[in-house]
Amino acid sequence: MAALWGVNAIACAPAANRLGPARQDQGWPAYLGTPRHDASAAETLGPDPRRLWRFRAARAVRGAPAIGETILAVGGTDRSITLLDRASGEQLWSRDLKGTIHAGPLLDGDRLYVGTQQTPEGRVYALRLADGKAAWNVGTGGVEAPLALAGDALFAGTEDGTLYRLDRHRGRVVWRRRLAGAVRAGPVPTDHGVAVATTADTVYLIESETGDVRARRATPGSVLATPATDGTQLYIGTMEGHLLALALPELRIVWDVRAGDPVYGAPALVRDTLFALTRAGALWLVPVHAPEEARRHALDVVAVAGPTPTRSGVLIGSVSGEVLLVSGDSGVVRWRTLVDGPVESPPLVRDRQLFVVGGRGDVHAYR
Repeated sequence: MAALWGVNAIACAPAANRLGPARQDQGWPAYLGTPRHDASAAETLGPDPRRLWRFRAARAVRGAPAIGETILAVGGTDRSITLLDRASGEQLWSRDLKGTIHAGPLLDGDRLYVGTQQTPEGRVYALRLADGKAAWNVGTGGVEAPLALAGDALFAGTEDGTLYRLDRHRGRVVWRRRLAGAVRAGPVPTDHGVAVATTADTVYLIESETGDVRARRATPGSVLATPATDGTQLYIGTMEGHLLALALPELRIVWDVRAGDPVYGAPALVRDTLFALTRAGALWLVPVHAPEEARRHALDVVAVAGPTPTRSGVLIGSVSGEVLLVSGDSGVVRWRTLVDGPVESPPLVRDRQLFVVGGRGDVHAYR
């Protein structure tokens, strides 16, 4: 096990705006990269990753970044979104928006999509990747949850419980549906409709074309993190400490694993295993076809971000700023480092490059 508490990293300062790439063919069209939250599952890390660069993006960062082939986009609580060069950590551009960003952006082709909270003005933006200028923006009320893309549709859930379908090309509101409770977890588009969880301890399945409610299911506790899906089932963690599999489209409870502590972060589905992390630092591995064989590893951390499975192990971020790479088989820590401030979104790996966002606004890159 290697420990990395101090390195000679490059601290990158903000610079004058430059142009970013016109587009990225390999985008980030869903929260955490894919509907399964398994964008890092095939990635590997060296046995002792070293920090490449560090960039202070904002006073604080709450949401996960969007990672492209050559860029990384991150939103801050100071009402700004910043585009960085992945290799160097240099700022390409930064744009101020009319509201605090709680959930990270999405990246598709030549655009970034991002929502802002009600303070002072909740809106959804489509920004041009090249320069950060708005292609369109529309008032929706405060958006705390991640956005979701599906074909021509962009879905946004608001703090007052309204689910919007927007035309992703022009920003036109196609429909809106008011639900009970606030939307804190990102909507999940499926072939059966859009699944959305609210703080009223309910999951809804909404018809994508009309906004009609197809099904609803009470849950044992609120769902604050975006569910994972394989297209046939929805996988969620609740604040009452339950891990659930819900069958689509009826939202029937297929199984319920009692994790024993609140689940704040999004679960990740890799092949036939669900990975989830409780606030008390218990890493759960649940075989989706045999939930009675679920395994638990106690990691002795406090966590509000979900786990990130990779081929090298499972990455864990804690509220103390500690980042761990642990064995999924044994729970043994293989590597660790420390960043300044709480880690409130999962560490992510793309092309063997590890990105960690600290709650005090720093983005760290390792290889």
